[in-house]
Amino acid sequence: MTTKKNIPLKQASQLIRSAHCPLLISHISPDGDAVGSLVGLGQALRQMGLEPILACSDSIPARFNYIPGVGDIVQEVSDPFDLVISLDCSDMERLGHFPQMPTFGSTPLVNIDHHLTNLNFGDVNLVDPRASSTAEIVLRLLEYMTVPLDAEIATALLTGIVTDTRGFRTSNVTPQVMEAALRLMQAGASLPTITHYTLNRRPTAAIRLWGAALALLRLEDRVIWTSIPLAMRRAAGYTGNGDAGLVSFLISADDADVAVVFVEREDNRIEVGLRAVPGFDVARVALQLGGGGHALAAGCNLPGPLEEAQKRVLAALRVDLARQSLKRSGAG
Repeated sequence: MTTKKNIPLKQASQLIRSAHCPLLISHISPDGDAVGSLVGLGQALRQMGLEPILACSDSIPARFNYIPGVGDIVQEVSDPFDLVISLDCSDMERLGHFPQMPTFGSTPLVNIDHHLTNLNFGDVNLVDPRASSTAEIVLRLLEYMTVPLDAEIATALLTGIVTDTRGFRTSNVTPQVMEAALRLMQAGASLPTITHYTLNRRPTAAIRLWGAALALLRLEDRVIWTSIPLAMRRAAGYTGNGDAGLVSFLISADDADVAVVFVEREDNRIEVGLRAVPGFDVARVALQLGGGGHALAAGCNLPGPLEEAQKRVLAALRVDLARQSLKRSGAG
C-alpha cells in the first residue's frame, strides 16, 4: 500500500493504542461479516491488553455460535468507554440505539467498513470499497499493528470473508482475498467448518419462514420480491433478525435482475434487503432511501407500515432500473 493509503491505518492504530476500554459495535441484523469483524477485532484487542466491549443492538444468529468469543457480545452497554469502533456500518443509523448514549458523541470514533455508500461518519475512516469484507480490512489493520493471529481471531475473520463473498463467489474476490484467507487458515481457521455452519446450515424455523414468504412471491418487470410480516415470523417460530438469507436465494431466479425482501421488525420499521445480478446496481436506490451497500447487495431501513414501504421501494426501483436499462442500451 502507498503511504497515503497507510494514513487511516496509522490514525486508527494510534487511537486504539491510546484507548483502554473501546466500544466495538456492529450493525443491526448482524451477518457473518458484522459478527466476525466484531469478535475478531475484540479478541485481538484483548490480546493487546485492552478491555473492549463488544456490542450489537440485535441478537446474534445461533449459526455463529461456533465462533470463539461470540457469547461476549452484548445488546446494552452501561460501562464507560473511551473509544468507539464501528464495524461494517455504512452510516450511523446502522449502529442501532448506541448513538443515543450520552457520551457517544463526545468519544472518538473509528469507522471500519467496505461499503461503497459509506458516509465517512468517523473521526478516522478506515473505509475501502474494494475490500471483499470488513473482516479483510480488520485483518489489514491487525497486520499493520503487528498483532499476532491465533486460531480464535482467524476463525472470526475468515467467517467475515467467507460469508460476504458467499464462499468466494462474488466479483470482488481477488488474489489478495484468497491470500488473506490462506493466512487465516494458516493461523488455525478451518474453512470447511466455517463453510458448513454459515453456508450449508440454517434453523428449521428459517426454512418454515422461507416457505411462508415464498408463497407471497411476486415477479414484475424483472424484479422478484416478497415480504415477511411480523406475524409470519412469529408463526414460523423464527427468532432471528432479517430474512434468514432469503433475498440472496431469490436473486438466483433466471428471469430477475433485482430481488427484494421486506421484513417487518418489532419496532414497526421495515428492513429492506436488495440484491442485483452483475451489470445492475441497487446501491443507488438504497442510498436514496437512507441506506447503503454495494452495487449487487444493499439495503435500507424504512418506517412502516409494510405496504407503504413496499410502494416506496418498488417505485424507486422501477425508475432507477429504467434509467439503468436505458443507459445500458445506449452504451450498446
